[in-house]
Amino acid sequence: MASGAWVTASDLPEVLSNLKFNLCRNTRGRCRHTPQVATLSWDCNLEHTYPTSVYRYDYVLAADVVYHHDFLDELLVTMKHFCKPGTTLIWANKIRFETDLKFIENFKKAFNTSLLAEDGEIKIFMATCREEEQEGDAGLHIQDLLRENEEEEGKRRELEEEEYCFKEKKDGNGKQCKEEFLFVNTETSKENNKKEPYMSEAEGKDEHECDDEEEMKQSSEEIMVLEDENDEDEEKDQPENVDSSCNTTSSDEDVTAVQQDRKPVWFSRFFSSFGKDVYHYAGQDIVIYESIDSYGAVMWPAALALCSFLDNNRQMVKLQGKEVLELGAGTGLVTIVASLLGASVTATDLPEVLSNLRSNVTRNTKELCRHMPKVEVLSWGYDLKRSHPTSVYRYDYILAADVVYHHNFLDELLATMKHFCQPGTTLIWANKIRMESDVTFVDNFKKAFHTSLLAEDGDMKIFKATCRE
Repeated sequence: MASGAWVTASDLPEVLSNLKFNLCRNTRGRCRHTPQVATLSWDCNLEHTYPTSVYRYDYVLAADVVYHHDFLDELLVTMKHFCKPGTTLIWANKIRFETDLKFIENFKKAFNTSLLAEDGEIKIFMATCREEEQEGDAGLHIQDLLRENEEEEGKRRELEEEEYCFKEKKDGNGKQCKEEFLFVNTETSKENNKKEPYMSEAEGKDEHECDDEEEMKQSSEEIMVLEDENDEDEEKDQPENVDSSCNTTSSDEDVTAVQQDRKPVWFSRFFSSFGKDVYHYAGQDIVIYESIDSYGAVMWPAALALCSFLDNNRQMVKLQGKEVLELGAGTGLVTIVASLLGASVTATDLPEVLSNLRSNVTRNTKELCRHMPKVEVLSWGYDLKRSHPTSVYRYDYILAADVVYHHNFLDELLATMKHFCQPGTTLIWANKIRMESDVTFVDNFKKAFHTSLLAEDGDMKIFKATCRE
């Protein structure tokens, strides 16, 4: 909006309230054109609800709309619907999963594309419609294109080669960069340059930082923004109000008194390089590699919050010599920090996550910890008494970070927490509250345990729980 565009922001109905609030707060009295907010569900039948004779845009923008969800075909159809002759589509995404690579292939076949900027897994594409298809074969639909792609004999081999090259890029370049995203194109939108959620002030002044004045010159052109709930969540993943020790819960009055530009405790403990993320906890630099093979092998914000809390509150949570179980360990950062703080940790997750988890844990704890952490498979469920009897599997602490999100196993997760949280066990759970189902889980969690709130910063909460004896 700072560059003068006339923007329509679109998303699902449940996201619009917060979206409207953020837009109003940051654009009122500052922009020539007040942004509009509209409900838009990606669909294959948009011509009825959004006829292109009425809804025409100069630019279509989308950021991190491709991740682990079931509507990638509908998203591509929606992009195709709005990206007409004369429209430029600019799409930015972090490439995490194999399905993301497949989407890129389909995207390139659907549009005339070019790569505006690239930094590791972050890619920004520019696309325009294939005008010859518009004129010569208007009946060609994206669904047909997708079917043709699946039938190509060499597609799987090409995807594997592309994924291999992608991983080689991650592993082969050890040069560290103090910006999370380094954009080689200075005309890229300033909003993208702002997404450096865990960079310190010193790092923010790096010579590679894009100048605020170098904005995309969009004049008063019309723009359609395709937003997504997860994308908005990532924008809010940087809580603003936890103090430097992260050990107390602020009242509403205290929260409002904190300055808006204040950084959360875990903000300065991170820098990113090409192919790896480096964190600093418990006096050690911790190198974490994410994996595109699994949703659980990606770094989530509550893990950073929990690590900071444990590191800064060692007298409150005394892990030295304690038996600790982590549920949904993911990349292994929480397990690594707990191990460096002296705990004997068992990290658990699903089988497809264990390879990357074990690699991260071993790399960062070998010869550094008194107790080498163990990595084991654990599926949440109701029948754990046979596979994990409490007479054998007893722990002083249960740790969990961002295990509650959009999945269908919340009841099984709560049953698993209850199974392991026996008398004498303390459960510490950190989570960003994103959806209504998360709020429901919090209510059920409070009914199942004696709970207290250890720390809170906006949607980020850290709970302590003990069993109801």
